[in-house]
Amino acid sequence: MNSHRAELGVGVVGVVGQNGRPAGAGGVDVVAGGPAAKAGVSVGEVVTSVDNTPVRSTADLSRVLAATNPGRSAPLTVVNPQGRTTAVTVTLGRLPGS
Repeated sequence: MNSHRAELGVGVVGVVGQNGRPAGAGGVDVVAGGPAAKAGVSVGEVVTSVDNTPVRSTADLSRVLAATNPGRSAPLTVVNPQGRTTAVTVTLGRLPGS
């Protein structure tokens, strides 16, 4: 079964900023050979936008991916552990069905 949902190939947790507000989806696992890995995303980086849509939580990330077609190239913004922001282009994968 195919879910027809886009996926990044990243296991994430919610990240809270210094102000105590949600700040993004932090990558705790990057699937080798997956869309995020191919785009250069590393463990420890925080996803802050996908397809020019802000990501402040894991729920935001899920909503953006659910509304985006697999196979599509999309801009992805991440912040590394040192605070450097990087923009890359990721070709979204297809979330396997259950």
